[in-house]
Amino acid sequence: MRYLDKISMEQPVTEKSNILSQSIDIASSKEIISILYACDQEIFNGWDGGKGVNNETVVEKMHKVANKISQTIENPKGAVVISGCGTSGRIAFLTARTFNKYLKMKGKNPCFHYIIAGSDRALFTSIELAEDDPFIGAKTLKEVTEDKTEVVYIGVTCGFSAPFVAGQLDFCLSHTSKFTPVLMGFNYPHQARNIQIEKWYKTFLTVVKELEKAEKLDEAFILNPIVGPEPITGSSRMKSGTTTRILLEILSITAIHQFPKSSIPTCISMYESVCGSVYKHTESLAGLMQLAGDSLTAKGHVYYLGHSGLGLMAMIDASECPPTYGASFLDIRGFVTGGFLHLNNNDGDLSHLGWQYKISIQDFESDVIPTLTSQDFVVLLGEEVLKEISPSVFDAPCKKAYVSFYWEELPPAELKNVDLNLMVNISVPELESMVLAPARDVSKQVLEEVACKWVVNSLSTGAHILKGKVCQNMMIDVKVSNNKLFHRAVGIVQKYSHLTTEESQQCLLKSIYGTDCLTDDHTSASVVSHIGAAANKDLIVPVAILVASLHCTVEGAKDLIKKQPIIRKLLLVEG
Repeated sequence: MRYLDKISMEQPVTEKSNILSQSIDIASSKEIISILYACDQEIFNGWDGGKGVNNETVVEKMHKVANKISQTIENPKGAVVISGCGTSGRIAFLTARTFNKYLKMKGKNPCFHYIIAGSDRALFTSIELAEDDPFIGAKTLKEVTEDKTEVVYIGVTCGFSAPFVAGQLDFCLSHTSKFTPVLMGFNYPHQARNIQIEKWYKTFLTVVKELEKAEKLDEAFILNPIVGPEPITGSSRMKSGTTTRILLEILSITAIHQFPKSSIPTCISMYESVCGSVYKHTESLAGLMQLAGDSLTAKGHVYYLGHSGLGLMAMIDASECPPTYGASFLDIRGFVTGGFLHLNNNDGDLSHLGWQYKISIQDFESDVIPTLTSQDFVVLLGEEVLKEISPSVFDAPCKKAYVSFYWEELPPAELKNVDLNLMVNISVPELESMVLAPARDVSKQVLEEVACKWVVNSLSTGAHILKGKVCQNMMIDVKVSNNKLFHRAVGIVQKYSHLTTEESQQCLLKSIYGTDCLTDDHTSASVVSHIGAAANKDLIVPVAILVASLHCTVEGAKDLIKKQPIIRKLLLVEG
């Protein structure tokens, strides 16, 4: 059976458990914030002797890639294509959107393009299975660049694992006269996934080895600072997603302005300062987290309302909770002023596809406000959104909080006569370097947005921890929705049961198929078949953990979870 192929004995960095967060599931709200900050500091300092974004080798590669991008921008038939799956694809979209607008403002050709596996529907909902096809990846890249003569392609896959990106990199390597491929991720190259991709003759590791050869000729680049394991194991939406933003934005700013290499450490220090500025608000962030956790635990909802990039950051955070925590799409939702009107996304207005794509503030006012109860929590992000929302938001019976992002010289707006449970004012450090003065406006924008990312990531992460979705620092209620997540689920079961890989897979299959006796049809089916059978089923991994660890039946495991949803407590008591 192909899905039983052995995974490398050395666990990739992005899949490891971070020692800093191993007790995050039993920490207080304030302690959770401190743990998240300690983990995010590894972005800049590196992890376990590895090279963080501040490392000289990383900076040197960034400068080389920025030079390639700068050259491409000046070519009327040039293109910078950023591609990824899930979080990586969403950040690709944000980057292309931001810098196309900036290039237009400077009178230059808006040459940034984004590709996301599953197309634009995946920007705001999870379409995880789309990342498993290298052929669709290559086909999409070919279509986007058909009329281009020079292309810098940046494929983002945090764990060096996505077949969709592997197919695109392979296509680039076959056409190096036109493409400069850049692989961005956060593992060591030898840790790339070495499982044969279904219906293909290569593994991701095979592609990485070919990239390494091309890199020696300056025909390709591997940009992989080692920023350490995620605070919630494998949740690449957090630290890896933030690092992706930082790298892409610094590359773009440096390229557009043709800044020297010495400006890159200055840019990095800006992001590091913002990180510290956000997390110094420990009390306020813990308050936001507690309000959100209380809402989710009481089966209420959390709603983000934001303007432009802040709203998009919040929407993206919300969209990542269902695949990460097995949450309902309704648990946390985001809305942005103007909806699709101001997105500039590839496929245009998708609101006709269903309520999941109703993303404007107006949609929130018409569809959600009438349903709000005291168990719900509305978070207003940024001063601009206050100009767009109806006063009826403040009259609703729900909990409410306002988060402002302001530059140190500008005090935040005061909200008078408004009933709020919490107001948080995040000051973003003023830009001190004259070197970056030409990029002042766009730098302010991206720093405010990354500050917002740190805020909403901590809110949603802490809320799900408080709801019991995490065991130690492992997200255990993941959706088994693609190849990567299938193998991750097996690893989670094995971690808590100490069974073999094969035995752990058997327990996962029992949970997927809802049976204590697997048939030959079950065990001989492909991973794709297992993923299909897992669709729309809840608590697959938690049930599998209990079946494996306690040797109970599938139904017995479900009954235990009904009585006590926190798996760590069940393992301690029942074990």
